[in-house]
Amino acid sequence: MTDTTFLYELARDSRTTELVAHLRRSSNPVVRRRAAELLGDLSEHPDRDAAEEVVRALVAAVRNDDDDSVRARAIDALYRHGEDSFERLVRELSGADADADTMSDRTLSRRLEDWLTADHSEFRLVAATALGQVGDSGSLAALVAATTDPDPRVRARAVESCGLIGHERCLGPLRARLDDPTDLVREKAVRALGSIGSEDALRSLVPIARDDNETLRRIAVEELGQFGSLDPVVILVRALTDDADAVQRAALLSLVELFVDAPTERTRRVRDAVADQISSADTRAVVPHAVDMASESRRTAVRHNAVWVLGYVADADIDDDQRDAVYDCLIDALDASDDHTARLAVASLVELGSDELERRLQILVDDGDVPADVAERAEQVLEEIGGSRSAAVVTNAVDYTYVREPEDYTRRHRGDDGESNGSA
Repeated sequence: MTDTTFLYELARDSRTTELVAHLRRSSNPVVRRRAAELLGDLSEHPDRDAAEEVVRALVAAVRNDDDDSVRARAIDALYRHGEDSFERLVRELSGADADADTMSDRTLSRRLEDWLTADHSEFRLVAATALGQVGDSGSLAALVAATTDPDPRVRARAVESCGLIGHERCLGPLRARLDDPTDLVREKAVRALGSIGSEDALRSLVPIARDDNETLRRIAVEELGQFGSLDPVVILVRALTDDADAVQRAALLSLVELFVDAPTERTRRVRDAVADQISSADTRAVVPHAVDMASESRRTAVRHNAVWVLGYVADADIDDDQRDAVYDCLIDALDASDDHTARLAVASLVELGSDELERRLQILVDDGDVPADVAERAEQVLEEIGGSRSAAVVTNAVDYTYVREPEDYTRRHRGDDGESNGSA
């Protein structure tokens, strides 16, 4: 029996270069196999150059070692190093190596299909992943068979690849994986059905939106936002009151996505239907998520519609803190970089007219440091809700100062000597 204790000592001391040397040059496959396994344990090495050396050596071992057990351990090690490292291996094996450059997609697919029947599950894992990236629909039968592989990692990758290829023939096998005993496989099945995106595929997700597993509910609700019709609206509105904040937020985003992605001629009908359903929901659950989307989303269309949602729901039965958050969000949106968002903010503020809002807007209008276009929009809101531009409004107002950045507020409330002037 080969003694590999010395390799443990190298791994314990993070001596990666020496471990790599044994992986590359040892004549004993037991030593190479153990070196590959221990290099997988060093996935969080703080030295970036050392980590790159390890990944490069493991990829080379998978491609070049003449012992399948060593190659299998190297694949497993790359898998444990994380998605980026594993995907790098898949790319090199399926599209970037010298053979692949001269190999047709079908020939490459056949080679990968052979790996799907390998004894080592690690080879099957790589093949199940790579076939989705090659995208050859001729490999569907092999991939579908792999969705029942005994290794849950292989099943998960095969399911994901079925979603990437996106053929309707995958629907039955993917639906079967919604009851898989492994959560990861079920999550991948939900995503894959969403990737296929047909009505049949998405209808399969409706029961999952009520699953006991929070992650599965959230993913199903996210995918239902691309349904392209009003069918899932009731399900999504029900999810607005889910016990989990993440599911609530996903539900609101999916509702917004329904009319973001609706054809132009159907946008108003979809928006009206969504609004009608939201009005029956607990708006106290809706408002915080709409505020976040209006303030933080990187997608302009999502911000637009979140601003609209706030104008629609925030005059309902919400508490003072939530109403203040809505006012803050919409008043900030008056200074949006795109004019459409600013105009939507004006319209929503008009819907929410109140004495408190008038006071805030009046201070904004009378603050000489506020940008002219923001002041004009605030004045427009005041005019439309009948606000009075009187000294009494300002006198009775709370201290509401328009600022662009937090440090502006501090500076605005300091005297010339830098001392606080006592305002709060």
